[in-house]
Amino acid sequence: MKVRVFNIGGITQDYSLDLEKGVTSYEAPNAYGKTSLVRALISLLTSSIKAEDLLNVFADSGYIEVELDNKLYYRRIKRIKNGLSEDKNLIMDDDRALLLTYFSPENRLVTQILSGDGNVEWFISATSKINEIKAKKEELQKLLTAEINARDDLQKKYNNIREIQAKIRAIDEEIDKLEKERESSSNIVAKTTYTITLTRQNKINEILNKIKVKKDELANLEFALKKIEEEIQNKESKVSPDIKTQLQKELEEINEKLKLKTYDRSELEIELKVLERVLEEVDESDRHHLDMCNVCGSKVDPSIWKERAEIISRELRDKTSLLDSLRNDIIGLQKRKEEIDLRLKELQTLENEIARLKAKKEELINRIGSVKFQIDDLERQKRETEERFNKSESLSGAIATSDDSTSILKRIEELRKKREEYEYELQLLGVPSSILEELKEKEEHIEQLQKKVDELQVEYIKRLTKAREEFNRISNQLLRKFEFDMEAEIDGNYRLIVRRKGAIIDIKKLSSSERTTLALILVLSALRAYFKTPYFIIDESAMTFDQKRFNRLLEYLTEIADYVIVTRSSENTEIKTLPPKQIEISS
Repeated sequence: MKVRVFNIGGITQDYSLDLEKGVTSYEAPNAYGKTSLVRALISLLTSSIKAEDLLNVFADSGYIEVELDNKLYYRRIKRIKNGLSEDKNLIMDDDRALLLTYFSPENRLVTQILSGDGNVEWFISATSKINEIKAKKEELQKLLTAEINARDDLQKKYNNIREIQAKIRAIDEEIDKLEKERESSSNIVAKTTYTITLTRQNKINEILNKIKVKKDELANLEFALKKIEEEIQNKESKVSPDIKTQLQKELEEINEKLKLKTYDRSELEIELKVLERVLEEVDESDRHHLDMCNVCGSKVDPSIWKERAEIISRELRDKTSLLDSLRNDIIGLQKRKEEIDLRLKELQTLENEIARLKAKKEELINRIGSVKFQIDDLERQKRETEERFNKSESLSGAIATSDDSTSILKRIEELRKKREEYEYELQLLGVPSSILEELKEKEEHIEQLQKKVDELQVEYIKRLTKAREEFNRISNQLLRKFEFDMEAEIDGNYRLIVRRKGAIIDIKKLSSSERTTLALILVLSALRAYFKTPYFIIDESAMTFDQKRFNRLLEYLTEIADYVIVTRSSENTEIKTLPPKQIEISS
């Protein structure tokens, strides 16, 4: 694997590495670019690391290139007038890489486990992407419910059509019978006159029915418009530019605080290691009653070693307490940062919903205008028809009709009016064959959705349990491999449980080496269960292993990733790559 980096973070010159498969030890002094190189490598696995977090603040352009398996992956960044432009070809784009490819004191999981918090449900959810599966399942479930409701509505509509068709057939049979009776009547003049009168009235009634339908439609549209305006007003009251600006400002402040506190924590950890080393040398000098200082070579009173050991121990306790406080502050800031990110996403969702509702409002306003125009036109038709009928009313009023003929005509007209109402209802309900075809399509879609929901449910349960089972499977194997006298598992509540000789131990009472090992095993189990990475980076400062354990760890990591990179601080710069099964990293 070939790596080239230029103007990324603290790397301001063209920097290249040629790595072989196996373990690469990368030693360099502090502020030499180790962190920048690590960030550059991780940025080719996830776009969560933005261009502005990569490019050197004083540079106009920069790049990251990795040639892996004869393929070139890159991020090329240029500074332009209004910001940055970027051309990229990532190995993958998965934000889980931030948790699973770089094991260091900055890793959120390491910070949490070191603080003694054993709740790892968030870690399993994040690395298994179970929330995405759950959200997708809930979305499909909503679609399925909507489709089932739509199918039921269609079935009800189809049943109504069949009932109306049966009623129309019955009316037709009765009209046919009455028409035959009417034809036998001798009073043709009376029948004709009454027919004309009823025809006129039917025309007016037809217009009145259409006016009523349009007014009902107008009332429904105006009611829908009122509801949408209320919903827009309600959502706009929840979205304030001041709140969004305030949240973004707070997020920037939190990021700056995290940066400062992370730096302070790293400095403290280095100081603690130095003090621990000095304390070991003082204790060793005290045990052998040495009368010469190993540092300056001057003569000393052997009794002074105990006093020096007490001073160093006291300083160690003070700095350890300060380190714990810093770690707790970092956890609190990270939690607040997640809350702000979630709130900003919610505000963006509300803004999108308001835009959609406003578009719907404009559509309703246009439809209301169209319906009002149609009502005015029908009112005009009604007035003109009534005027025409009134002028000719004297002609029909002089014609007499018999009681029997009038009764038959009246009944026929009632039936025809009823038939027209049924036919109008049929027009509103639709064509039966089209509804049957739509019903068939709905049933097929429901079956497909149900199948997808069932598949997501299986995947949901599978992912929920896989990381936990993988951890429980390999945890004790690795603990024995690393020669730790304890057992670990994740219980049903997704909390880390540690036992020693059968007794449960509070994680806070474990040594830092044991706690770091538990965090590492969690990462390794997630890698085996969900995530395949071409390279894994580990900062030696995160591990408090002795050399034997550390070599065993590196040997195991070569089974997880082809390239394992170990970063460590040193006064000299040295890059050494060893193939698998030949790991002998010098202390």
